[in-house]
Amino acid sequence: MFNKSEIVIVDDKLYHLGIKKQDLAENIFIVGDPARAIRVSKEFDRIDCKITNREYLTFTGSYQGIPVSVIGTGIGTDNVEIALVEAYIAHEFDLVTGEKQPDCPPLTIIRLGTSGGIQSDVTPGSLAISSYALGLDSTGIYYDQPLEDETLNRIEIEASRILNSAIANSSRFKGKIMPYASKASTEVTNALINQAKASKIEFQTGITVSSPGFYGPSSRFIDGLKNTLPDIKGSLSKINIDGLKVHNMEMESSLMFHLCYQLGYRAGTICTVISGPEDSDSIIDYKAAISNTIQIGLNALVELKKTD
Repeated sequence: MFNKSEIVIVDDKLYHLGIKKQDLAENIFIVGDPARAIRVSKEFDRIDCKITNREYLTFTGSYQGIPVSVIGTGIGTDNVEIALVEAYIAHEFDLVTGEKQPDCPPLTIIRLGTSGGIQSDVTPGSLAISSYALGLDSTGIYYDQPLEDETLNRIEIEASRILNSAIANSSRFKGKIMPYASKASTEVTNALINQAKASKIEFQTGITVSSPGFYGPSSRFIDGLKNTLPDIKGSLSKINIDGLKVHNMEMESSLMFHLCYQLGYRAGTICTVISGPEDSDSIIDYKAAISNTIQIGLNALVELKKTD
């Protein structure tokens, strides 16, 4: 057993993000596409630093006087895990001694993403605000923690039942899908909802599914490959926990909510829906549609800081 945190520092910088302690703000936007990090940074009043290392791209500056960073992580919960853990280390540890510092205020982290719709009535170009997430990835299970509320347990049980029942009896993977659920911070979710309403832009709130891949894990047909689940979106659309339904699918939020809850950080997600469940091979011009997501996220951060 280790009694000292295994922090990897190279040239006085965290190994993957390539940042020093002072390079990150207490308010962070997470985006998958590094190009979107550039786009978000253009909304800042001021940019103090830009750091690029491996697939990660980080900008830190100010927005309406609020210290803020945006991190482009690349795709997937595994990339987000590295980014969040290193953001936690930068925020709460002495990078010279490796010791955790006391009384650090919690970070606020908002994901600005894109996603595919799950429900048949979804409108591409609308927005999805996450209240819960369902992780089909396996990254989150390596961070053990109790259920935050009974809804998480019900989501996990229902999702496992529905997905495993959709797998053919002849499959070696029958009964082996074990999803985990996580919850967005109520404060962040409410701020995103408030700002979406103020902007008069169509949105829905519900469960966001985080998929471990873009093709097979979304049941996209590719000739020559066999999917374990023939219609995962159709299966997920059947989940209904007292009116709480799966609204969209992306690839990052489950781990973000799960890890941030363990750390005591505020976290939430707003995504542009760029395709519907029946036309997942047709994606709208998200470069235009993502503007609403970015602005609502920025406005939500301002609202949160006013109420702190």
